[in-house]
Parts: sequence; C-alpha cells; structure tokens
Amino acid sequence: MEINGDALTIDLDMSMDEIVEFEEFIRPRIEYIEKIEIEENGLLKSSALLSLLVSIKKTRPEMEIPFLDKGWTMSPIYGTVHWIYHD
Repeated sequence: MEINGDALTIDLDMSMDEIVEFEEFIRPRIEYIEKIEIEENGLLKSSALLSLLVSIKKTRPEMEIPFLDKGWTMSPIYGTVHWIYHD
C-alpha cells in the first residue's frame, strides 16, 4: 500500500490480514482519498478485497477506482475477467 497525495495504490494479492489493515487505514481517511489504483502485476487472492472496494465505491461514488470503473482486468492466469455493476 502506497499513498501519493490523494491517490492510494494497493496490491491485488493482499492476504486477509492486509485487507483488514487496509480497511482500518482507509475508513477514517475516506474523505481525503480521491483515487485507489491497483498495482499492475498482482493477482486477486481474495474476493474480500473486491467486496471492500465495491463498498468503498458505494460509500463515495465519486472516488476513482479504475479497476472497478473499467469493468474488466487482464490476468495472466485467469484471462480477461468481466463484471457488470448493478445498483
């Protein structure tokens, strides 16, 4: 996890402990973070991270999360992953 101004960069391959730490870090700072970016070469290890990112996006819809906003990602193991966001 790396913060640069109002942008936060995280890894997809976080363990559950790291995801809990990330949530504890971001919740009190959610108003000050404008963008959450994902490291390029990570693999999604837990759906908990995806759930947390979606929860953050619902809390602050104006926050940029390109990983979610694009609706797809490329993975060397899984290929192209598509999803559709519905309210």
